[in-house]
Amino acid sequence: MKKLITNTLLSLTLLSTSAIYADDSSEWEHSVSLYGWLPSFNGTLEYTIPSDGAEPEEDAESSSIDNLDMVFMGSYEARKEKWSFLADVIYLKMSADQGKSITIFPRLGGPSFEVGAEEELKAWLLGFYGGYNIIDIDNFTMDAIAGMRYFYLGVDAKFSLANRNVSLSPSNESYDAIVGVKGKVDINQNWYIPYLFDIGTGDTDLTWQAETSLGYRFDWGDILLTYRYIHYDKDDSGLVNDFDLYGPKIGVVLHF
Repeated sequence: MKKLITNTLLSLTLLSTSAIYADDSSEWEHSVSLYGWLPSFNGTLEYTIPSDGAEPEEDAESSSIDNLDMVFMGSYEARKEKWSFLADVIYLKMSADQGKSITIFPRLGGPSFEVGAEEELKAWLLGFYGGYNIIDIDNFTMDAIAGMRYFYLGVDAKFSLANRNVSLSPSNESYDAIVGVKGKVDINQNWYIPYLFDIGTGDTDLTWQAETSLGYRFDWGDILLTYRYIHYDKDDSGLVNDFDLYGPKIGVVLHF
């Protein structure tokens, strides 16, 4: 069922994109946005540390990553009359050094060992939306949007366990269908407040994002001060249990 929803909304996105490209009756409006972001990150990973056939306790399978090393974020939007298309990309590089204790054969009261861990994560989040304007009155606009979000997470982990070094490189990817709204509120000729919210499911149990900005228009483009929150929630059978990325960002928008 989730796959069906994802494929249906992806088809709607492609159809809306084809519609705006097929219509030559009006002028195109394009914009490219580049952002600097200072986000906070919360996440939990699930994978088993090899231990020569021994049984680690359940707590040893969880790992939290909270050091953000690098972020790139940008977007492209095309608009013609009521139709629009938006592509969004985020790249993250994260790392953490930590230690934990595991117990060998815990049901038999086996010995405990300290484990040192070095982990590096690389993540891609790609979003593709088709949109249609449903409200355009005075200083307020709203588009209904639908599309998909792709999430890839790869981990390079090194463990030091009882004088033995172990390396792991698990990865995970997911496709989710998403629906939502986006638009703006004009305060005056220069100041405005853009917003976006979407929610969806597919390979994940639930994903959503929300963002709002304060923008100022110049002759050459716009400056945006934004707060953005992205959430992923998955079951406990995969590499990622939960993933939250949030924080302020500053952006430059160029129109052409």
